[in-house]
Amino acid sequence: MADQSNSDYQRLPNTPGENSNTNSSQTKSRQFTFGQELKKSPFINNEIKTSKYTILTWAPKSLFMQFLRAANIYFLITSIVTCLPLSPKDPVSQVATFAMVLIFTMFKEAYEDYFRHKQDNYENNRPIHKLDKLKQDLVLIPSEQIKVGDILCIKDNGAIPADLALLSTSDKRGIAFVNTMNLDGETNLKDKIALESTASLSDQVELSSYSGIIECDLPNENLNSWKCTLKDENGPKPLGMKQLLLRGCVLKNTEYAYGIVVYTGPETKIVLNSKPAPTKVSNVLRQMNMILYSIFILQLIICLIFALFGYYWNDKDGVKHRYLVLEKFDSLWDVVESFGTFFVAYSTLIPISLYVALEMVKLGLAFFINNDIDMYYAQDDRKANCRTSDLVEELGQVEFVFTDKTGTLTSNIMEFRKCSIGGEIYGCGDRRMDIIGVGQDTRPAEIMKNKDHKSYNEVKDFFNLMAVCHTVFPTEDTKRPSRRQYQASSPDELALVDGSADMDFVFWERSDAKVKVKCLGASKEWEILAEIPYNSTRKRMSLIVRNPDTKKLILMSKGADTIMIPLLSSKEKPKVEILEDHLHKFALEGLRTLVMAQRVLKESTFEEWKVQWDEISLSMDADKDEQLEKHGAKLEKRLKLVGASAIEDKLQDGVPEAIKFIMSASIRVWMLTGDKQETAIEIGKSCNLIQPSMTLVDLSSKSQMEFAALIGHYVIKFQLANKTVDEVLSYKKQVTEKISIVIDGPTLAMALNKEFGYRENFFKLGILSDSCICCRVSPAQKAQVVELAKEYGPWITLAIGDGANDVSMIQSAHIGVGIAGKEGAQAVQSSDYALCQFRYLQKLLLVHGRWGYRRISLFICYYFYKNVAVVFCEVCYAFFNGFSGQIYILDMLTMMFNAVWTSWPCMLTFILEQDLNAKDSFKYPVAYQAGQKRQLFSYKIFWEFMILAIWHGFIAIFLPFAAMSQAVDIDGRDTGLWWVSTLSFTLIIHIITFKMLMMSTYWNKYSLIGVIGGFFVYYATIVLLNMAPVASLIQPGLNQLFYSLMSKPKAWIAIFFVPIIALLPDYVLMTWNKIFNPNPVDTLIVMKSKEMEAKKEKGKKVQAEENLTKKDQVEENLTKKDQ
Repeated sequence: MADQSNSDYQRLPNTPGENSNTNSSQTKSRQFTFGQELKKSPFINNEIKTSKYTILTWAPKSLFMQFLRAANIYFLITSIVTCLPLSPKDPVSQVATFAMVLIFTMFKEAYEDYFRHKQDNYENNRPIHKLDKLKQDLVLIPSEQIKVGDILCIKDNGAIPADLALLSTSDKRGIAFVNTMNLDGETNLKDKIALESTASLSDQVELSSYSGIIECDLPNENLNSWKCTLKDENGPKPLGMKQLLLRGCVLKNTEYAYGIVVYTGPETKIVLNSKPAPTKVSNVLRQMNMILYSIFILQLIICLIFALFGYYWNDKDGVKHRYLVLEKFDSLWDVVESFGTFFVAYSTLIPISLYVALEMVKLGLAFFINNDIDMYYAQDDRKANCRTSDLVEELGQVEFVFTDKTGTLTSNIMEFRKCSIGGEIYGCGDRRMDIIGVGQDTRPAEIMKNKDHKSYNEVKDFFNLMAVCHTVFPTEDTKRPSRRQYQASSPDELALVDGSADMDFVFWERSDAKVKVKCLGASKEWEILAEIPYNSTRKRMSLIVRNPDTKKLILMSKGADTIMIPLLSSKEKPKVEILEDHLHKFALEGLRTLVMAQRVLKESTFEEWKVQWDEISLSMDADKDEQLEKHGAKLEKRLKLVGASAIEDKLQDGVPEAIKFIMSASIRVWMLTGDKQETAIEIGKSCNLIQPSMTLVDLSSKSQMEFAALIGHYVIKFQLANKTVDEVLSYKKQVTEKISIVIDGPTLAMALNKEFGYRENFFKLGILSDSCICCRVSPAQKAQVVELAKEYGPWITLAIGDGANDVSMIQSAHIGVGIAGKEGAQAVQSSDYALCQFRYLQKLLLVHGRWGYRRISLFICYYFYKNVAVVFCEVCYAFFNGFSGQIYILDMLTMMFNAVWTSWPCMLTFILEQDLNAKDSFKYPVAYQAGQKRQLFSYKIFWEFMILAIWHGFIAIFLPFAAMSQAVDIDGRDTGLWWVSTLSFTLIIHIITFKMLMMSTYWNKYSLIGVIGGFFVYYATIVLLNMAPVASLIQPGLNQLFYSLMSKPKAWIAIFFVPIIALLPDYVLMTWNKIFNPNPVDTLIVMKSKEMEAKKEKGKKVQAEENLTKKDQVEENLTKKDQ
């Protein structure tokens, strides 16, 4: 969950804890003068450049980037060798094909870069109001001319063009509101407030004479904190995030705002945060790349062997063929030349168009995900977003899902439900606007009516703290004038302020370091003197205020129970026992809790503390944050317990069903949350992570010794000792007991510590279990748990979360899914896929993932298969040509093989391939295991395809040779090599097309269009190429060749019967696998077929019974009529 905001409307001191440099060792800062016109700024200008190329650099730079891929270097070498005299092919065919692929990619990148240039020009030429000191008026300048130190005026609804230090606004209090949607994805407005000393500088003449020095952090990407000191004639003053207007934000509900430019262009925080996510490569693609290397090695071996065979043939048999005038191989160079000849002849073993075709298929699959109506969230008008198409097939192989809780499994819509005050629990029922109380519990309201009640002061202190100690800001509620609408970056704080308003402690206004609260009809202003902000380390926030009734200084504090309880005074111990009991009850209901406490401060104590606080706030030390944290903690002790709040965060719709489906697909689900253990367990039960039939294994321990004994006990109990991870997986199939693990953060730290030696045993328990809940974990621990799973096996992991604290986990997993929710866009921006609801994950995995894995696996195998089939015709022909390297098939045919005839039909077929429809994929989640077990793509499966391709190539050359070896034309002339080779090529086209139909289990109109259209395009183009004018220009060897070929009955017989003979082993192998080695889907299809037959038989039986009944009724009616 996102941290609470540091924002508040106080003047001095500013909100501290704003560290700035991500590198703590970096002590340098930026210092510059403002209020002076400089001819040349020492800092970079505000120009933004996201485009990659210019007109001059486009071609060379694009080509350079393409040749960083090993495959393109291979194709370049092949193209160069093709141009040498040793090449058996016309270089035009190879070079033209490779050039087309390069040019296609170049123009694709140019098209994408055009839009980047367009956006850059728009951003850089946006008119901005700059204060001209000489004219003492605003002038319009393009955004790219903005310099550090300029004073800008931003109008209402205007985008902020650079990072600015806020000086003043149209509001007399110096308050401005900004929309940060472009920065963090949050839709609620954020408040900014100018320093009291500069808030009155709204006159342009006055601003023109204002000058000073700013010392701030060097440019960095930290969006949560900023260190800065402004020095003017009134002395130094600290600035923080409350005064920083970030580029990309939009000014809202504020007529104008003036600010000093502190960072420009590439040094602004939004640009520094615009970093690409880590490059991820799918498991299938990694295997494919390894297969490419193996095919390349195979090609080299074949070329070397044939070169040596050629040397041998030339030496032994060459003399028998004097008419060939062969030159004798007399040096190693002749062998090298022969090797190069074969290298070119068989270069299409690795298809040039593979990556382009594969990318187009993946883009198509991504399109289906993006436009799936079942994953459209109407409430936010958002679709699923496939942010990278490279991992589509990876979605079909997931074995671990790591999920956040708040905002991911839950809706992140908080509601104040209960509270513990003075040893009593208050709250019941749902909120009602017409009732003053906690939910429908009016007891606290009744207490507030009676000042003599023993709990009056306790209830009053509790709701005062809820109404005052927060970072929420109010806006007018037009529907309910007696209430306010609130904006908050933390849903928890919003719930607490709404809860206090339900008790008639209405947070009304924030101005000039004061908070106005309307309490029981009376307005009271609390003076804010200092804020010790919340962060993920402190897990608490404190506010030092002056009580308007007693004028006493009070430190109000709220935070996590594990942090707050140790800070309580020893006098509070009797209350702590009751509090912990109440917290336990709240947790059992799945409620989120905060403990609230306060302390009355002496004026002298506060003044002494405040002096040092201000000194640290004004410093630019690298460890400023740590100093502020330590100094703030000096007052946060010996606190008096005020009470505890309990907030409900309801599950999203469909979460229990989604988790049940996902787990039924043999996917382990681990929930990683910062909540306390009891809360996490109750949420786990309600969302099916912990099912009634499961044994709950609680590993949480208070010491290393206890944890060692506990994990040792379970290792022995479940017989995991001396078993490898693979053996545990096999053993799991024999275990009937279902297990769920629970572990807290401190214990998890021990489990993950390599020095303690518990990692492997903990992971063994993890894979033996069906689910695991890790509670009280930090963001770093979330990523460490993901890395643990990746360390002990080839599992495909998926992490899903919605907040900034989930980013490390999302980036560590093979697949990252971001929930577009209420905690900003950091998770989505770091993810590979973005969804609006957790329940959509089941369709993303069980349908799109499974389909994607099947489609990509079949496509890759088929694409290699068809090329190998063609090339092995050439390989077999080497035995007929004395290993000379003479090509068998005409250049033009091999060049058009992928580009025109075979790529698009298989893309059209496999992009729509499905063995089970979406409904059956949900009905039979066991089908998902095919991807987990790598049953559709592996080295074994790939080489099965290659062996069949070799067989098909063998059949396609030898049967025509056997049938047509004595073929002559109508004039009695030998038809020649091209006649037979073209027949072989035509047979290959037929064989691979019918093979594609055999592989597909989903014949539809589009795949049939691909098949029929493929044949039509082939025969139409081959006829066109046979025409004399075309053939003379492109391939003279084709002139009238096909017409002659098709006039032979043997050719037609071969076209009809050779594919059947060639594909007979394929059919036998496919049938064998379905009977004796079925995958989960094969079994399900048989089961589904039997179910349909049984249903049909049952229908017939019912129909027969109905007919018999009708017949009996007719006979009975006739009998009655006769009587």
